[in-house]
Amino acid sequence: MGSIHSYYSPNDLYNRIIDGLNKLGKDLSKVTLDDLQPVDEFHIRGDTATKELIKLSGFTPDMQILDVGCGIGGSTRRLSHQTGCRVTGVDLSEEYVDTAELLTQLLNMQERVKFHAASALDLPFDDDSFDGAWSLQMNMNVEDKLSWLRETYRVLKPGARAVLYEVCGNKNTPPYFPVPWAQDSSMSFLIPPESFRDAITSAGFEIAVWNDKTDVAQQAFASVAEPVGEPVLPVLGVHMLVGNDIKTKAYNLHRNLDEERVSLIEAVAVKSNI
Repeated sequence: MGSIHSYYSPNDLYNRIIDGLNKLGKDLSKVTLDDLQPVDEFHIRGDTATKELIKLSGFTPDMQILDVGCGIGGSTRRLSHQTGCRVTGVDLSEEYVDTAELLTQLLNMQERVKFHAASALDLPFDDDSFDGAWSLQMNMNVEDKLSWLRETYRVLKPGARAVLYEVCGNKNTPPYFPVPWAQDSSMSFLIPPESFRDAITSAGFEIAVWNDKTDVAQQAFASVAEPVGEPVLPVLGVHMLVGNDIKTKAYNLHRNLDEERVSLIEAVAVKSNI
Protein backbone atom coordinates (compact mmCIF):
# COMPACT_ATOMS: atom_id res chain seq x y z
CA MET A 1 0.00 0.00 0.00
CA GLY A 2 2.86 2.36 0.82
CA SER A 3 4.53 2.00 -2.58
CA ILE A 4 1.19 2.55 -4.34
CA HIS A 5 0.53 5.66 -2.26
CA SER A 6 4.00 6.97 -3.10
CA TYR A 7 3.53 6.26 -6.81
CA TYR A 8 0.39 8.40 -6.91
CA SER A 9 1.78 11.30 -4.86
CA PRO A 10 3.66 13.63 -7.22
CA ASN A 11 5.00 16.84 -5.69
CA ASP A 12 3.44 20.26 -6.33
CA LEU A 13 1.00 18.79 -8.85
CA TYR A 14 -1.58 21.57 -8.89
CA ASN A 15 0.99 24.31 -9.48
CA ARG A 16 2.59 22.28 -12.27
CA ILE A 17 -0.80 21.93 -13.96
CA ILE A 18 -1.44 25.67 -13.62
CA ASP A 19 2.00 26.34 -15.10
CA GLY A 20 1.11 24.07 -18.02
CA LEU A 21 -2.17 25.90 -18.61
CA ASN A 22 -0.33 29.22 -18.57
CA LYS A 23 2.23 27.96 -21.09
CA LEU A 24 -0.63 26.91 -23.36
CA GLY A 25 -2.02 30.42 -23.16
CA LYS A 26 -5.20 29.45 -21.31
CA ASP A 27 -7.15 32.15 -19.46
CA LEU A 28 -7.42 30.67 -15.94
CA SER A 29 -10.73 32.45 -15.38
CA LYS A 30 -12.20 30.55 -18.34
CA VAL A 31 -10.63 27.09 -18.00
CA THR A 32 -12.89 24.28 -19.22
CA LEU A 33 -13.12 20.52 -18.66
CA ASP A 34 -11.64 20.00 -22.12
CA ASP A 35 -8.65 22.21 -21.29
CA LEU A 36 -7.78 19.86 -18.41
CA GLN A 37 -8.56 16.61 -20.25
CA PRO A 38 -4.95 15.85 -21.28
CA VAL A 39 -3.95 15.50 -17.63
CA ASP A 40 -7.07 14.66 -15.63
CA GLU A 41 -8.77 11.86 -17.65
CA PHE A 42 -6.23 9.20 -16.70
CA HIS A 43 -7.70 6.01 -18.14
CA ILE A 44 -7.74 4.21 -21.50
CA ARG A 45 -9.38 6.39 -24.19
CA GLY A 46 -9.74 9.31 -21.79
CA ASP A 47 -12.77 11.55 -22.10
CA THR A 48 -14.14 9.52 -25.02
CA ALA A 49 -14.53 6.54 -22.70
CA THR A 50 -15.88 8.75 -19.91
CA LYS A 51 -18.66 10.08 -22.13
CA GLU A 52 -19.60 6.53 -23.21
CA LEU A 53 -19.70 5.40 -19.58
CA ILE A 54 -21.89 8.34 -18.63
CA LYS A 55 -24.45 7.24 -21.23
CA LEU A 56 -24.20 3.67 -19.98
CA SER A 57 -24.67 4.69 -16.35
CA GLY A 58 -28.17 6.13 -16.61
CA PHE A 59 -27.30 8.54 -13.77
CA THR A 60 -29.71 11.49 -13.45
CA PRO A 61 -29.54 14.99 -11.90
CA ASP A 62 -31.26 13.97 -8.66
CA MET A 63 -28.61 11.36 -7.81
CA GLN A 64 -25.66 11.37 -5.43
CA ILE A 65 -22.83 9.33 -6.99
CA LEU A 66 -19.61 7.96 -5.49
CA ASP A 67 -16.42 7.90 -7.61
CA VAL A 68 -14.05 5.32 -6.11
CA GLY A 69 -10.44 5.97 -7.12
CA CYS A 70 -11.15 9.44 -8.51
CA GLY A 71 -7.56 10.54 -9.17
CA ILE A 72 -7.49 14.31 -9.68
CA GLY A 73 -11.18 14.34 -10.49
CA GLY A 74 -11.43 14.66 -14.27
CA SER A 75 -14.11 12.04 -14.81
CA THR A 76 -15.74 13.03 -11.50
CA ARG A 77 -16.28 16.55 -12.78
CA ARG A 78 -17.31 15.45 -16.27
CA LEU A 79 -19.91 13.10 -14.82
CA SER A 80 -21.43 15.90 -12.76
CA HIS A 81 -21.23 18.41 -15.62
CA GLN A 82 -22.98 16.16 -18.13
CA THR A 83 -25.66 14.66 -15.87
CA GLY A 84 -26.20 17.37 -13.26
CA CYS A 85 -25.74 14.84 -10.45
CA ARG A 86 -23.70 15.44 -7.32
CA VAL A 87 -20.51 13.39 -7.14
CA THR A 88 -18.22 12.55 -4.25
CA GLY A 89 -14.75 11.33 -5.21
CA VAL A 90 -12.42 9.31 -2.99
CA ASP A 91 -8.78 8.48 -3.59
CA LEU A 92 -5.93 7.09 -1.52
CA SER A 93 -3.57 9.91 -2.57
CA GLU A 94 -3.85 13.12 -0.57
CA GLU A 95 -1.90 14.91 -3.32
CA TYR A 96 -4.46 13.82 -5.90
CA VAL A 97 -7.37 14.83 -3.67
CA ASP A 98 -5.87 18.24 -2.87
CA THR A 99 -5.30 18.83 -6.59
CA ALA A 100 -8.83 17.62 -7.41
CA GLU A 101 -10.32 20.10 -4.96
CA LEU A 102 -8.29 23.03 -6.32
CA LEU A 103 -9.09 22.20 -9.94
CA THR A 104 -12.78 21.88 -9.04
CA GLN A 105 -12.67 25.35 -7.47
CA LEU A 106 -10.93 26.66 -10.59
CA LEU A 107 -13.90 25.39 -12.61
CA ASN A 108 -16.38 26.69 -10.02
CA MET A 109 -17.90 23.21 -9.56
CA GLN A 110 -17.28 22.81 -5.82
CA GLU A 111 -20.98 22.96 -4.91
CA ARG A 112 -21.71 19.74 -6.79
CA VAL A 113 -18.38 17.88 -6.62
CA LYS A 114 -16.58 16.94 -3.37
CA PHE A 115 -13.50 14.87 -2.57
CA HIS A 116 -12.14 12.81 0.33
CA ALA A 117 -8.79 11.12 0.89
CA ALA A 118 -9.75 7.57 1.88
CA SER A 119 -9.12 3.92 1.15
CA ALA A 120 -11.56 2.06 -1.08
CA LEU A 121 -11.36 -0.75 1.50
CA ASP A 122 -12.71 1.48 4.28
CA LEU A 123 -15.05 4.09 2.86
CA PRO A 124 -15.98 6.90 5.30
CA PHE A 125 -19.71 6.75 4.52
CA ASP A 126 -22.82 5.20 6.06
CA ASP A 127 -24.62 2.21 4.59
CA ASP A 128 -27.03 3.00 1.74
CA SER A 129 -25.65 6.51 1.19
CA PHE A 130 -25.32 6.74 -2.60
CA ASP A 131 -27.61 6.39 -5.62
CA GLY A 132 -24.80 5.02 -7.78
CA ALA A 133 -21.07 4.35 -7.95
CA TRP A 134 -18.39 4.72 -10.58
CA SER A 135 -14.86 3.34 -10.69
CA LEU A 136 -12.51 3.85 -13.63
CA GLN A 137 -9.36 1.74 -13.73
CA MET A 138 -8.57 1.49 -10.05
CA ASN A 139 -8.81 -2.23 -9.34
CA MET A 140 -5.35 -2.96 -10.78
CA ASN A 141 -3.81 -1.51 -7.60
CA VAL A 142 -6.21 -3.31 -5.24
CA GLU A 143 -5.13 -6.73 -4.06
CA ASP A 144 -8.23 -7.35 -1.91
CA LYS A 145 -10.83 -6.84 -4.63
CA LEU A 146 -13.64 -8.48 -2.69
CA SER A 147 -13.29 -6.02 0.22
CA TRP A 148 -13.31 -3.08 -2.22
CA LEU A 149 -16.42 -4.35 -3.97
CA ARG A 150 -18.18 -5.16 -0.69
CA GLU A 151 -17.47 -1.66 0.59
CA THR A 152 -18.87 -0.18 -2.62
CA TYR A 153 -21.91 -2.43 -2.27
CA ARG A 154 -22.38 -1.41 1.37
CA VAL A 155 -22.58 2.34 0.70
CA LEU A 156 -24.99 1.99 -2.23
CA LYS A 157 -28.75 2.19 -1.86
CA PRO A 158 -30.78 -0.89 -2.86
CA GLY A 159 -31.23 -0.97 -6.62
CA ALA A 160 -28.25 1.32 -7.25
CA ARG A 161 -25.87 0.73 -10.16
CA ALA A 162 -22.08 0.61 -10.09
CA VAL A 163 -20.25 1.39 -13.33
CA LEU A 164 -16.86 -0.34 -13.57
CA TYR A 165 -14.25 0.27 -16.29
CA GLU A 166 -11.29 -1.86 -15.38
CA VAL A 167 -8.09 -3.38 -16.70
CA CYS A 168 -7.91 -7.11 -15.98
CA GLY A 169 -5.47 -9.89 -16.73
CA ASN A 170 -5.75 -12.08 -19.81
CA LYS A 171 -4.62 -15.45 -21.16
CA ASN A 172 -0.88 -14.80 -20.97
CA THR A 173 1.35 -13.80 -18.07
CA PRO A 174 3.19 -11.93 -16.81
CA PRO A 175 2.53 -8.44 -18.22
CA TYR A 176 5.39 -6.18 -19.23
CA PHE A 177 6.31 -3.44 -16.76
CA PRO A 178 6.29 -0.55 -16.17
CA VAL A 179 2.68 0.28 -17.10
CA PRO A 180 0.63 3.41 -16.37
CA TRP A 181 -0.72 2.01 -13.08
CA ALA A 182 2.45 0.35 -11.78
CA GLN A 183 6.20 0.66 -11.91
CA ASP A 184 6.62 -3.06 -11.27
CA SER A 185 4.73 -6.22 -10.31
CA SER A 186 4.65 -5.33 -6.60
CA MET A 187 2.01 -2.67 -7.32
CA SER A 188 -0.15 -4.54 -9.82
CA PHE A 189 -2.86 -7.07 -8.94
CA LEU A 190 -4.47 -8.18 -12.19
CA ILE A 191 -6.92 -11.06 -12.28
CA PRO A 192 -8.62 -12.59 -15.34
CA PRO A 193 -11.99 -11.15 -16.39
CA GLU A 194 -13.88 -14.26 -15.24
CA SER A 195 -12.31 -13.97 -11.76
CA PHE A 196 -13.19 -10.27 -11.65
CA ARG A 197 -16.77 -11.09 -12.58
CA ASP A 198 -16.88 -13.72 -9.80
CA ALA A 199 -15.60 -11.14 -7.30
CA ILE A 200 -18.35 -8.70 -8.31
CA THR A 201 -21.10 -11.28 -7.80
CA SER A 202 -19.51 -12.57 -4.58
CA ALA A 203 -19.78 -9.03 -3.20
CA GLY A 204 -23.55 -9.25 -3.74
CA PHE A 205 -23.99 -7.50 -7.08
CA GLU A 206 -25.91 -8.73 -10.08
CA ILE A 207 -24.24 -8.12 -13.46
CA ALA A 208 -26.46 -6.04 -15.76
CA VAL A 209 -23.85 -5.20 -18.41
CA TRP A 210 -20.59 -6.95 -19.26
CA ASN A 211 -18.61 -5.73 -22.27
CA ASP A 212 -15.11 -6.77 -23.27
CA LYS A 213 -13.51 -3.56 -24.62
CA THR A 214 -10.05 -5.01 -25.22
CA ASP A 215 -10.30 -4.60 -28.99
CA VAL A 216 -11.19 -0.92 -28.62
CA ALA A 217 -8.25 -0.45 -26.26
CA GLN A 218 -5.96 -2.13 -28.79
CA GLN A 219 -7.12 0.30 -31.46
CA ALA A 220 -6.45 3.23 -29.13
CA PHE A 221 -2.85 2.11 -28.58
CA ALA A 222 -2.16 0.70 -32.05
CA SER A 223 0.10 3.59 -33.09
CA VAL A 224 2.14 3.68 -29.88
CA ALA A 225 5.77 2.95 -30.77
CA GLU A 226 8.72 1.99 -28.61
CA PRO A 227 10.27 5.24 -27.38
CA VAL A 228 13.82 6.08 -28.38
CA GLY A 229 16.07 8.56 -26.57
CA GLU A 230 14.90 11.24 -24.17
CA PRO A 231 11.11 11.60 -24.19
CA VAL A 232 9.54 14.74 -25.60
CA LEU A 233 6.57 15.34 -23.33
CA PRO A 234 3.61 17.70 -23.74
CA VAL A 235 3.23 20.78 -21.58
CA LEU A 236 0.15 19.20 -20.00
CA GLY A 237 -0.20 15.43 -19.75
CA VAL A 238 -0.56 12.34 -17.59
CA HIS A 239 3.21 12.15 -17.15
CA MET A 240 2.59 14.74 -14.43
CA LEU A 241 0.71 12.07 -12.50
CA VAL A 242 2.92 9.00 -12.91
CA GLY A 243 6.32 10.03 -14.22
CA ASN A 244 8.31 10.99 -17.29
CA ASP A 245 8.58 7.37 -18.42
CA ILE A 246 4.92 7.49 -19.51
CA LYS A 247 5.81 6.71 -23.14
CA THR A 248 7.51 3.48 -22.08
CA LYS A 249 4.48 2.66 -19.95
CA ALA A 250 2.12 3.33 -22.86
CA TYR A 251 4.23 1.17 -25.16
CA ASN A 252 4.18 -1.68 -22.66
CA LEU A 253 0.42 -1.36 -22.34
CA HIS A 254 0.22 -1.58 -26.14
CA ARG A 255 2.27 -4.80 -26.05
CA ASN A 256 0.26 -6.21 -23.16
CA LEU A 257 -3.00 -5.65 -25.03
CA ASP A 258 -1.73 -7.12 -28.29
CA GLU A 259 -0.16 -10.17 -26.65
CA GLU A 260 -3.27 -10.93 -24.56
CA ARG A 261 -1.54 -10.14 -21.28
CA VAL A 262 -4.17 -7.60 -20.20
CA SER A 263 -7.81 -6.95 -21.09
CA LEU A 264 -10.30 -4.14 -20.61
CA ILE A 265 -13.75 -4.72 -19.13
CA GLU A 266 -16.76 -2.40 -18.96
CA ALA A 267 -19.49 -3.49 -16.57
CA VAL A 268 -22.60 -2.34 -14.76
CA ALA A 269 -23.30 -4.10 -11.46
CA VAL A 270 -26.58 -3.65 -9.58
CA LYS A 271 -27.25 -3.89 -5.85
CA SER A 272 -30.36 -5.94 -5.18
CA ASN A 273 -33.52 -4.22 -3.96
CA ILE A 274 -33.84 -6.66 -1.07
